[in-house]
Amino acid sequence: MPDSDSAQQGVLFPRGAEGRRGTMETNRAVFADAARAADEALAGRIEATGNWRSGYAPLVRELTELGARSARVATDIARAGLESVRQRMVLRRGDDDRPLSDAVPLDGDEPFATETVQGDGERQAELVVPYDGRLLRRDGLRRQLASWVARGIIEPSAATAVGEVIDHPDWVRMDGLRVAVIGAGAETSPLGVLSSWGVEVLALDLPRPQVWRALLQTARDGAGRVHVPVRGSEGEVADRAGANLIADLPDTAGWLDDRAGSVPLVLGFYVYADGGLHVQATAAADALASHLLAKDQALAPAYAGTPSDCYLVSEDVAGDSVDRRESRGLRRTLFEAPLEKVSGGRLYAAAYPKLVEGEDGRGWGVADGLVSEQGPNYALAKRIQRWQSIVAWSEGRPASFNVAPPTWTKSVTKNRLLAAGYYGARWVGMEVFQPDTMRTLMTALMVHDLHDPAATPPALDGTHPDELVDHGAIHGGYWRRPYNLHSTLVYTGILGLPEAYAPKLR
Repeated sequence: MPDSDSAQQGVLFPRGAEGRRGTMETNRAVFADAARAADEALAGRIEATGNWRSGYAPLVRELTELGARSARVATDIARAGLESVRQRMVLRRGDDDRPLSDAVPLDGDEPFATETVQGDGERQAELVVPYDGRLLRRDGLRRQLASWVARGIIEPSAATAVGEVIDHPDWVRMDGLRVAVIGAGAETSPLGVLSSWGVEVLALDLPRPQVWRALLQTARDGAGRVHVPVRGSEGEVADRAGANLIADLPDTAGWLDDRAGSVPLVLGFYVYADGGLHVQATAAADALASHLLAKDQALAPAYAGTPSDCYLVSEDVAGDSVDRRESRGLRRTLFEAPLEKVSGGRLYAAAYPKLVEGEDGRGWGVADGLVSEQGPNYALAKRIQRWQSIVAWSEGRPASFNVAPPTWTKSVTKNRLLAAGYYGARWVGMEVFQPDTMRTLMTALMVHDLHDPAATPPALDGTHPDELVDHGAIHGGYWRRPYNLHSTLVYTGILGLPEAYAPKLR
């Protein structure tokens, strides 16, 4: 990021040794601090990596493996990483840079006013999931969930959780809760789903009139109440609406203080941004949560994890991947196994060549979906979200973290090579979801997490935090696929090229 500056305000990377607000130095330092909580040698190797942008992926995988040692180690890593973010990222106001850890509670100078939209649509009283041109509900939805489980597209726990929402249609009203949706205009945002259920929502997104016109129409089409932060009182709401979470963090915190009141608040984060902005926005959301907790606000953070990351998974998941590999029949015997051999294991490699053993003798697989091209800032932003959830669980506070599937978002479709990989993914047993299907399923999982007492054991109660991270995962086949993701990228990319470059062939 440029270091220019009096114009830069809000949540920023700290100045480095040369006075610039570069991202890589801080990114690497945060991962090193997280590793140091469990392994000084790994922390040292992270700090010694000269080109962090190209060398981060295998070290982040090692950091993930460290968590397999025990629940305590996994929690210590999360605490250390999160504390490092809070100590290193700064809140700049005027000419003052203050670590986020010292800036809480936040004190806004120009509080937002509020506009409220009451939807006039008919409330949807049960879970209905759009899929492949159909609307799935009740038994039809259960059959599709069972099909996804059988194909390894979702975890059985996801089917169970969604099934419980089907059984408790009253849950979708989210009575007694308010939901703040940060990134309300994102393709992954649950705003439309929540509004259709009649939920009260606090909608936050950047002050962009075109975005807000669409958001306000979504609110009007729904059946709930949507509250919007605005500046001024003259002119169209869309022209006055919005808050920049990075630049307007204190004022946004004040607005949420006012709107949440004494009602428990769900703080849902659905922002995606390029490069360092993604880390800045995620750090701002964490500071916002810390501020609300300091104000004694009952709070539950909610995040959608990415499948393109590293996760610890159970022996059952790893074993299922092996079974799927061996069941590929002639494709494996005549084509895939020979290519694996002649390539020295670079093609069609096993997804789980070994298990990582914990101190209690439990075996874990490492589901490695990290794609190095996405960059270390994307990896850090998504890891911060996981760390915050783990710390909340360790303190006995509710949090909703569920792994979301690969999805046909605009950021995917505009990148032809990435789109080619997505089109070819079905040839290795994966499924890429449409945004409306993904949004509805992930919102249903959030509803389950906030209503089922078993979703948040008191202070973990002996549960390994990665069990909760994995619970309810809708990973699109990433975890149970028969081969290591990286060893089939060329194959799936080539098979998907015609559809990516010639849309009429789809």
